[in-house]
Amino acid sequence: MRYVIGNWKANKNFDEVRAWLQTFFNSYRSRSEVSVILCPPYPFISYLYEKLVSIENVFIGAQAISSIESGSYTGEVTAKSLAGMICYTIIGHSERRIVFKETNDDQIQKTLQAKKYGIEPIYCVRDEKDLIPENIKFVSYEPVYSIGTGQNESLEKILEMKKVLNLSKDTVFLYGGSVNEENLKEYTASDEVNGFIIGGASLDVNQFLRIVNSL
Repeated sequence: MRYVIGNWKANKNFDEVRAWLQTFFNSYRSRSEVSVILCPPYPFISYLYEKLVSIENVFIGAQAISSIESGSYTGEVTAKSLAGMICYTIIGHSERRIVFKETNDDQIQKTLQAKKYGIEPIYCVRDEKDLIPENIKFVSYEPVYSIGTGQNESLEKILEMKKVLNLSKDTVFLYGGSVNEENLKEYTASDEVNGFIIGGASLDVNQFLRIVNSL
């Protein structure tokens, strides 16, 4: 199984989402060996869930969740609120750590909240210094210098990091960092990379579909 996670980040308005989705509906062909996980901004999660719930091998995820469960925390979006609509959530993305000053402890609390409500964490690490909580199934290596820069990491270095992380044999190992249709072939040459978090290239539905269909 290979996984393709589309991380839209803070992009798109409702009209753009509808147009993206229409093209996706017209061109996507489900395959049992590829799972697609779409992580839109929060306002579009319920809309995508309603439109895609019956499509095989397509799932909805969140780009982040709160570390708290509920209460008087204006603006927070919790795992409890999202349960039932999302199957996955990205946790520990470098942009959350750097821009919003989230700590390893924050990521641990987010992980606990996700698991409590049946949401699978997709746990991001920048290197071996980022603590990985216990019982994490999905780990994504995302070197900071590759995020949104176009400077994708080489397969050799990705596999070196995988070895350093000393992951369980059951771990789904992902890579994220300026992945696009031009450099994807290098990564798919190895069975040790089980999938990808796609940022900028996921905003263009046609490019995203070409990536999905090439796996």
